[in-house]
Amino acid sequence: MVKYGELNQALARYTNGNIHENIPVDYYRRIMKAWFRANNKGLNWDVQQAAAVLLYIAFNEGAVHPSQLNAEGLGILDWAEKFLDQVQDTTGKEVIRALSAA
Repeated sequence: MVKYGELNQALARYTNGNIHENIPVDYYRRIMKAWFRANNKGLNWDVQQAAAVLLYIAFNEGAVHPSQLNAEGLGILDWAEKFLDQVQDTTGKEVIRALSAA
């Protein structure tokens, strides 16, 4: 099971500093739940994919500003959007539900 600290370390790859305080704890919980469901469905998410999806959700919800992301972070937003579309189109409806759960 993924840990909060692992996601923070993975996020550091995409940001200009420490942004974990900007991201609500609920987002981390949603990602961990979705990651668990994805891996149970055989989708084999790794920590970088989970961090990318977390960043995508935080960005779309306004918790993270573009100035807080480095070039790789800005690029990973596009990747995460396509990845989530692909997950939703395949067997990942339960995964998407975990991400959208409030």
